Order: sequence, then C-alpha cells, then structure tokens
Amino acid sequence: MARRVRTAVLAGFLVVALGLLLTCCPANRDGMPGQLAQAMEETVAAARSGAYALELRRQDRSTRQLVSVQISDARDEIVNAYQGIADLKADDPMDLDRQRLLTEAMTSLIDRLNTASARVRGITSGPELDALRGQLLAAAEALETGYR
Repeated sequence: MARRVRTAVLAGFLVVALGLLLTCCPANRDGMPGQLAQAMEETVAAARSGAYALELRRQDRSTRQLVSVQISDARDEIVNAYQGIADLKADDPMDLDRQRLLTEAMTSLIDRLNTASARVRGITSGPELDALRGQLLAAAEALETGYR
C-alpha cells in the first residue's frame, strides 16, 4: 500500500514538474505571440550588440578581427531567430502583421550587418562606422517601438 502511494505521489510530482517546465517557456506558454516576441527581443539585442561592437572599433578599443566576429555573431543570432518564425502559420491578423513586420526588419538588419562586416574588413570604404552604428540602433529602436 505504501509503495503504491509513493509511486502515485512520484508520478504526480513528475507530471506537475513537466507542466511547470513547459509553461516556463514563452514559446509554449504563449504560442505564436510568445515566439514572435522572443524573436523580436533576440533581434533587437543582436542589432544593439553589433552597434556596440562598431562603437568599440570606432573608438579603437577593439580589433577589426574581433569586431568582424561580433558582427557575424549578431547576424547569426538574427538568422536563427528568423528561421524560428519564418514558417509559423498565423491564425490571427495581429500575429500575421507582427510576423511580417519582424521578418522585414530582420532582413533589413541582416543587410546592415553584412554591410558593417564588409566595412570593418576593409572590403568597402563607406559608409562610416558611426553611420552604420546609428542605422543599427535606429532600426532596433524602430522594431521595438513598432512591434508593440
């Protein structure tokens, strides 16, 4: 009898633990809106990270190689976030609008990070690092503001 009670309590505990684990993940808790919000936050953070790397290079506080890696990492973060939401099927017009806004912003930011990477590596002579930094920050701010 005690063994059955222990087994039942343990099974109940495992079910509750699994339920709590699944509800802690925004993607599972909030469905598509949660996944889109998470992708937006990751995209904004990556854009700001790239802008910060450019600022450090502009101040000559970082090497070209390190900044190039940081920009590539920021671009890869956005690409991963893009892949996570590109094939979602929206059931709500608001989700569809957010998905469209987000994918357009992601594409634009990837392009800007590619330009920044080429500039840092010396492949192109313009635009200036400060202008690229400003573009990344403005795009991140516009995404964050426009998404809500």
